[in-house]
Amino acid sequence: MNQKRIFWIFVLFLLASLDVMFIRRIEQNQRDARQESQLSNEEEALAVLRALQLPAEVLAQFDGDQQAEQILAYLFCQSKRPSDLKQWCQSQQEAEPQLYDRYAAMIRQIFADAVYFPIPQAADEEVCVAYENSWQSQRTYGGTRGHEGCDLMASVQQRGYYPVVSVSDGVVEKIGWLPQGGYRIGIRSSHQVYYYYAHLAEYEDGIEQGTQIAAGQLLGYMGDTGYSEVEGTTGNFPVHLHFGIYLDVEGRGETSFNPYYVLKWLEASRLKYEYRK
Repeated sequence: MNQKRIFWIFVLFLLASLDVMFIRRIEQNQRDARQESQLSNEEEALAVLRALQLPAEVLAQFDGDQQAEQILAYLFCQSKRPSDLKQWCQSQQEAEPQLYDRYAAMIRQIFADAVYFPIPQAADEEVCVAYENSWQSQRTYGGTRGHEGCDLMASVQQRGYYPVVSVSDGVVEKIGWLPQGGYRIGIRSSHQVYYYYAHLAEYEDGIEQGTQIAAGQLLGYMGDTGYSEVEGTTGNFPVHLHFGIYLDVEGRGETSFNPYYVLKWLEASRLKYEYRK
């Protein structure tokens, strides 16, 4: 092989290497741009925060405070490697300090007051609830809309059988009939999270607007009320609890957040109850 051919092979190899490096740099820049735009674009960022999609291993490490920034990084950083998550936090704190602090505070707020799973565990293992991530699934009563909560479905289809307890301390802000929610209770926690419990069969005695509530306190019993303007209507769907979480977001007012992952986190903190005979 003559020297001229060797020279051109070397040139082609060098150009190919530079091309690969250039493409990788472009891809990295695009990833960085997507991450930046996602955090700085408030509509996109809020949509990600509201969906709150977190795997079990991330939730298992969450302590309600120190892990909030790690969760924020997990939601927005495309790479899930610990080193990349840490680097993302550092870069975003420098690039968007106000938005970064605001979003991390929202995560802390969502988890801060949550103490107990809303449906206690029964002695009979066959008496249970099942739920899935139905966030923004289509609902049609009252017009087409996205589902703003999580439905905990009863294995025993008997209204008034399953006790419903308060996830948090707080104050009863709303109580009574709603066409969509049936008999519902809305509790405002100390960190200004609004917890919403809907389709109840009945309320526990003594609970009314302004009542101080302790975490784990009995609120009432699961039912199938709602989907009607006529108070007391039942039977339009199976017995279940609709559980919702709302925050007052600046510029948007009361805004729903996906409660599914909060419920998954709370499964480890489930009270035991003697169910009604």
